[in-house]
Amino acid sequence: MKTIAYICLAVLLCTTLEPVHATANHNAPTVNSEIQRVRIDITTPLGYTRHLLLGFTPDNAATDGFDFGYDAQNIDNYNNDCNWLINDNRYVIQGVGSFHESKTYPLGLFLTDSGDVEFSLLGLENFDDTINVYIYDAMDDSVTSISDSNLVETIAQGNHLNRFFIAFTNDVNLMSFANSQLSVNDFNQQTTEISYISSTKELRIKTTNALEIQDIRLFSILGKKVKHWKNLKSDSSGMLKIPVSNISEGTYLVSVKTKAGLSNKRLIISH
Repeated sequence: MKTIAYICLAVLLCTTLEPVHATANHNAPTVNSEIQRVRIDITTPLGYTRHLLLGFTPDNAATDGFDFGYDAQNIDNYNNDCNWLINDNRYVIQGVGSFHESKTYPLGLFLTDSGDVEFSLLGLENFDDTINVYIYDAMDDSVTSISDSNLVETIAQGNHLNRFFIAFTNDVNLMSFANSQLSVNDFNQQTTEISYISSTKELRIKTTNALEIQDIRLFSILGKKVKHWKNLKSDSSGMLKIPVSNISEGTYLVSVKTKAGLSNKRLIISH
């Protein structure tokens, strides 16, 4: 098996997560030896393996965003690769705050070649209690454990963003994404029904008593606004149909605003 080499490999193999500076930095944060580490391997279609490291800082010395000294950016340019995504940038090492099973961390998969991609758990370090590690696939809302066996998926070429996440619970409703509203199905069935009809590739939104729909927004699973519809008129029964055939497949949050308030529902769009 071939292995992708990169400048931070020594950091990945060391016994502690050290600040990743090429030169000494006296202002660098101090990292204790109790950093909890999750080591993930992703093998791409041509057999190359990318090593990724996720480090939890019990004292919250790092955050889920970029932290100088804790996060190592990817400097390679391989045809097939996988990285952590932080603010749309690619990293091979990510230091974050303390561990919580609700947290999820997005992976970016960049493929020039189609084929099998294998996700595997290389190791866990400094966890007092056993934890489970999962791959959440937002494409079909599936959760697969990689704690005991690897996950192999046949994936088409292209950039796959906002699809695969490292997670620590198999309950999607408990997962916390970048936008907290995406972590909960806040759905008021008494006033608004929201559904996706795959046969016609459209959103169907129905309000009780033909309640006027003021605003509809579609968000990616990381909270990025994808579409925004205003001034839409439903029919006499309160039904509104919106074509979404031009929206990429994946999991989204639909937020519908009426006079009764907001109704949010997570849906899978598939073609």
